[in-house]
Amino acid sequence: MSRTKVLFAYCHELDRCLSIDEARTEFFSKKPQDRQRFTFSCSDRNCNVTISGVNYHVKAEDGEKFKVAHFRSPHPHNLGCEWMQFSEEANQPRQASETEADYTERKARQKLNDFINCFDPCTDETDSGQKKTGQLTSLSQVNHLVKDNDLSNDKSHKWSRYTRTNQLQRLVDTWQEAKKTLTYDEFRTLKLRVTNYGKVYFHEYITHIQKGLKNQYEGVIFGGGSLVKRYGRGFLIHFFDKHNDKPIRLYIDKNLMEKGRFSHYIDEILSTENVRYFRVFLLNPEVSEKKDRTGKPVINLEISSLRQLAIYYELNSSEDNDFV
Repeated sequence: MSRTKVLFAYCHELDRCLSIDEARTEFFSKKPQDRQRFTFSCSDRNCNVTISGVNYHVKAEDGEKFKVAHFRSPHPHNLGCEWMQFSEEANQPRQASETEADYTERKARQKLNDFINCFDPCTDETDSGQKKTGQLTSLSQVNHLVKDNDLSNDKSHKWSRYTRTNQLQRLVDTWQEAKKTLTYDEFRTLKLRVTNYGKVYFHEYITHIQKGLKNQYEGVIFGGGSLVKRYGRGFLIHFFDKHNDKPIRLYIDKNLMEKGRFSHYIDEILSTENVRYFRVFLLNPEVSEKKDRTGKPVINLEISSLRQLAIYYELNSSEDNDFV
């Protein structure tokens, strides 16, 4: 029998159900001396078996050293557990109503630790679906957050209702794992349902800045760069690539870094020593041309919310020469 995938778990310390991405944000929001690993159990309270959180307590490196944060089930789940049902449906043989392309995509997704079928590029700092109410959040409650018109009517995609997110970090983590784990052809089968755009290919929603500073789906652009300076908690990053021979830079104001719990994790990434480069992912940033202090034109990338930013690093000790 295949392993039981768990995308949400109940955190005893926080008294709520959350994704592994949320667990990482909460872990790094604490002061270093106050950080202790969380205790997790199954989000199905009728099951309640112990769940392990993996890699959420470490900063995400780029390249070959990238290790995806995920939940693991060290013990069998009880019969009837929602995650057993989820895994069984995802592992079904090809269905009569399923195309060969859909089946190939589903098999590729089975190799990943997380499933994301639907992305809502919300940049509001307050996530109405993930407020800290102190109440249990079961998958049945999570399902109500997904609008009917965002879901496929095909029964083979019923499990996609479990995998809607508006967290860029979670989306990019899945992209990183897919790039590292899947073959080239498998990776290019992956599709994503994006709010207001419908289904798009994953590899077309996250694109390198060499392909343009604006994604055709108002999606994610990324590139490698170096940290030039910190301005209190703010910072300036220069990208290695240029646009029309003009330097590209990202400036984050210290006031923006004061908003949202995710800023603590960004601080941890930027304070890492001996970094060779940072890989920066930006969700639909504003693009403008300005002049630097010497009067030369530069391209400015700007965001209004930290929800539009995900950042990884690679250390100088790495032998990987790929900055993209």
